[in-house]
Amino acid sequence: MNTKRLHVSFHIGRVSPFALRLALGGGQRRAIGFSLFAIAFVLCVACSGDDLSSTSIFQDSAAPKSTFDEWIYENYVVPYNIDLKYRLEDKETDFEHYLVPARTELSEKVAKAVLYCWLQAYDEVAGQDFTRTYCPKIIQLVGSYAHNKKGTVKMGTAEDGLKVTLYAVNFFKTDRSTLNTYFQIMHHEFTHILTQNKDYDTEFRVISDNDYVTGEWSTIQESDALKAGFIDAYAMSEYNEDFAETLSYYLIYTPAQWAQKMRTAGDNGSAIINRKLTVIRDYMRSAWDIDLDNMRDVLQRRIDEVIAGKGM
Repeated sequence: MNTKRLHVSFHIGRVSPFALRLALGGGQRRAIGFSLFAIAFVLCVACSGDDLSSTSIFQDSAAPKSTFDEWIYENYVVPYNIDLKYRLEDKETDFEHYLVPARTELSEKVAKAVLYCWLQAYDEVAGQDFTRTYCPKIIQLVGSYAHNKKGTVKMGTAEDGLKVTLYAVNFFKTDRSTLNTYFQIMHHEFTHILTQNKDYDTEFRVISDNDYVTGEWSTIQESDALKAGFIDAYAMSEYNEDFAETLSYYLIYTPAQWAQKMRTAGDNGSAIINRKLTVIRDYMRSAWDIDLDNMRDVLQRRIDEVIAGKGM
C-alpha cells in the first residue's frame, strides 16, 4: 500500500493544482496531500545526517591547452583579437543543419592558410590596424558541409560583422581549387563586413536591378548567369550578394581564369560585369584606400606560396 501511494504521489506531482482539483474528490486530495508531506519529511530527515562536501558538483570542463591552442593564441588572439574555434560548440553553430566537428589536423591547415592568404594579405595591402579593426572576432570551423533544403550547400556564413563560420574543413586540401573555394568565401564574407561599415555607391544596385531572381538562383546555370551579367548564379540572388561575389571572385581567380569567364559571358555579359567591377574598384579605393588590383596580385602570390608549402 505504501509503495502504491508513493507511486501515485510522484505522478500526481507533475499535474497542475487545477487539474488535480477537477480529477479528485476531497478525501483523495487529503490522502495524496498527506503522502506528499510524508515524502518531504522523510527526505529532509535523511539528508540532515549527510556530510556536505565542500567540492562543487560543477567542475571546470575546459580542455587542456594543446600546442595548436597556443599557436592560435599567438597568431590569432594576440595580433587580431580573433577567437578561432575548431571544437564544435552548440552555441556557435547552426541548429538547422546536421554538422560534424572539424578534425584537428585539418583545422590547423585551414587556420594557417586563412592566416597567410587572408589576414596577412590584408596586412600587406592595408596594414594590420585595418585588419585588426574590421576582421570578425570569431571564426568557427565546422567539419562537414551545411546542406540546405533546396539542395544547395552552404560553405560559409557571416553574422553582423562579428563572426564567420567555415564549413567542410574535413575536406580541406592545399590545391588551387580548394583554396579558391575557401578564399572566395572568406573574401565574400569580409566584403559584407566592409560594406556594413561603409556602404557602396547605389549605382551598383541599378546595374542589374531587373535581373535579380532571389531564391530561384539555384536553378540557373553558371553560363546563363555570366551571359546575364553576373559572375555566378548566386550573385543573382540580390545586389549585396552580387557585390560580394563579384569582388571575391575577381580576387581569387587568376587573370587567365577571369578572362575565360568573360569569354563565356560574351560581349553583353562581360560589359555588365566590368561595369560592376568599376564601381567596386572605386569603392575599395575611396572607402578603404585599397587598390583592388594590387590586392589581387598579393592574394594570388600568397595562394601560390601556400600550394608550394609556405606558411603551412
